[in-house]
Amino acid sequence: MENSNHLTSEYSLPEEYQVPGRITSRRDNPLAWLLAHFTQYWYLGLTTLIGAIGNASLAAVVPVIVGRALNALQDNPPKTELLLNFALIIVVTQVIRGALQLGRNFSAELLGQLMERDIRHELYTSLLGKSMTYHSLLPVGDVMARSANDVREINFMFSPGFNLVVGSANFIIMPIIFSYQYHPSLIIPPLIFLVLYIVALWQYLYELQPITDSVRKAFGTLNSRL
Repeated sequence: MENSNHLTSEYSLPEEYQVPGRITSRRDNPLAWLLAHFTQYWYLGLTTLIGAIGNASLAAVVPVIVGRALNALQDNPPKTELLLNFALIIVVTQVIRGALQLGRNFSAELLGQLMERDIRHELYTSLLGKSMTYHSLLPVGDVMARSANDVREINFMFSPGFNLVVGSANFIIMPIIFSYQYHPSLIIPPLIFLVLYIVALWQYLYELQPITDSVRKAFGTLNSRL
């Protein structure tokens, strides 16, 4: 029991380094730890998702309106008076799309920066709580890599990573949704493409994973010897 208490006091963060209101992240597993930080800024993830959906859906509006304008011109007699309305619809929707895109990119970037800040804060305060014995046993290069490169990678995972994933996913889904209003059979090609895309992406990531792991391990080994 005495040894257990010693270890707890040795590796626990002392009260003087606790910041009021700062979250206590879960350390059950990496995913739980990451979600504990992400849920603090769930609204930024939501605005990123809304911006991605709005960007993709409003991008699909342009060809739809152009098609309706063409149908109006092909009527007998041509309904040219509708062209101004169609043009205004395109202008308004694309201005809204631009605003949503700006909000999406801003939210994703802010989310990444806040995640990096909080995780770096957690790491630094944890290191401050360790004894000199702990620090003497830990390679300086390893600490430098974790506090600089590793934390920065979390930022990149959300911006541009998360931002690009939700954006590209919506641009794949929207053709399936909008093509159905013309004819149900038109959803078959994009559905086939979606299935093939998922298979190809899975295969690519499966082959890339050992290479990525090898590079990261080599980087960690290099830093541990500094």
